[in-house]
Amino acid sequence: MSTIPNSFKDIIMQESKAARGRSLSKIRKRDLKRPAAKWVTVNRIGGKVGNALSLVMLTQGCAHARGNEGGCTMCSYLLDGSPKPASADELLAQFDKAMATLDNMPSPLAIKIYTSGSFLDPEEIPLEARSGILSKIAKDARIEEVVIESRPEYVNGTSLKQIREILGTRKIEIGIGLESGNDTVRSICINKGFTRSDFTAAVEAAKEEKIGTRAYVLVKPPFLTERDALLDCVQTIVDAAQIGATTISINPVNVQKHTLVERLWSKGHYRPPWLWTVVDALWRARLEVDSRIDIICDPVASGRQRGPHNCGRCDSTVTKAIRDFSLSQDVQVFADLHCECKSLWNHVLIHEDVSLLVHSSEA
Repeated sequence: MSTIPNSFKDIIMQESKAARGRSLSKIRKRDLKRPAAKWVTVNRIGGKVGNALSLVMLTQGCAHARGNEGGCTMCSYLLDGSPKPASADELLAQFDKAMATLDNMPSPLAIKIYTSGSFLDPEEIPLEARSGILSKIAKDARIEEVVIESRPEYVNGTSLKQIREILGTRKIEIGIGLESGNDTVRSICINKGFTRSDFTAAVEAAKEEKIGTRAYVLVKPPFLTERDALLDCVQTIVDAAQIGATTISINPVNVQKHTLVERLWSKGHYRPPWLWTVVDALWRARLEVDSRIDIICDPVASGRQRGPHNCGRCDSTVTKAIRDFSLSQDVQVFADLHCECKSLWNHVLIHEDVSLLVHSSEA
C-alpha cells in the first residue's frame, strides 16, 4: 500500500478538531457516582439467548479524542463524558448502580462495559477501579460473558493476564474499533490513529490468555460512496475473521454532533448508509465467514435522517430483520424483505460514482 501523504492526515485532523470546536468547554458537570447510561437487551450468550447489561461509565473519555489528533471523524462520545477524571471509588459506585438493574434476572447474563474510550487505559479507568469491577463480576455466577472496550495500544500481556485471572473461565471479549481493514480508509476517512498491524498485535496478545476480540466494523465512513462502503465493510469483516476476531459487530454510521461527519452531512456532502447496505453486507459476510464467528448489528438511530435509513416506509421492518439476524445468524430473515426503494438503492450503487464525477467536473 502506498504511503498516505501527511498533508491529507493533517487536513482531517484539523477539520476534526475544528468540528469539535469549543464544545469540550461546554461539557456539563455530572454526578460521577452515576453511570452515563445503562440498558438491558436480549443477546446471544454462548449460543443461548439471554440478557445483556450495557453500561457506559462516566469517565473523562477517549485519550485519542482528547489529544491533538482530534479523534475519529464520526465520534462525539467524548462530549458525553466528564470534564474531570472519575476516582476509583466513583467508578465502582457507577458500576454498582448499573448492576442493580440485573437484580432477579436469570442466567445467562452478559455485561458490556463501555467508557467512551478504553477500559484498559489506566488514565481513564484507574487500576484499582478496573480490578474492583472485574472482582464484582467474578462473584456473580449468572454472568457468563464479559465484553470490554479498548484501543489496541492498551492491550498488553499484563492487563490481559489480570483480566483472565480474576474472571476465570468466563467468555471474555475485548471490543476494538478496527472500523476498516484498509489502512488508508481507517487513517484518512476515520482518523482512527492506529494501523491494521496494531489491531493484529492486540488480537494475538488476547489469544495468549484465551481472550476473544470483538471487532467493530464501520459501515460507510465519510468520503466513500455507498458501493465502496459496502465492499469495504464486507472485506473488513472477512479480514477481521482471518486475523482472529471471535465476534464481529458492524456499526452503521449515525451523525453525531460536533463531528466532521456532521459538518459534511449538514452541507449535503454525506448521507448515512442505507439499511439495504447493512442487510447486503451482513448477508454477504455471513456466507463467507466461519459460522462459529457471530456477526451482529444493532443500528443506532435507525430510520432517522441522522442514522441508517431507507425510504421511511420499510425502515422499521428492515431494522427488525437486522436485529433478528443478530440473534439467529440466519440470513433467511432477509429473504422476504421488499420495498420499492430497493431499486433506488441499487441505482445508487451503480451510478453514484458517475454522478459524483459529473458534478465535480461542473463545479
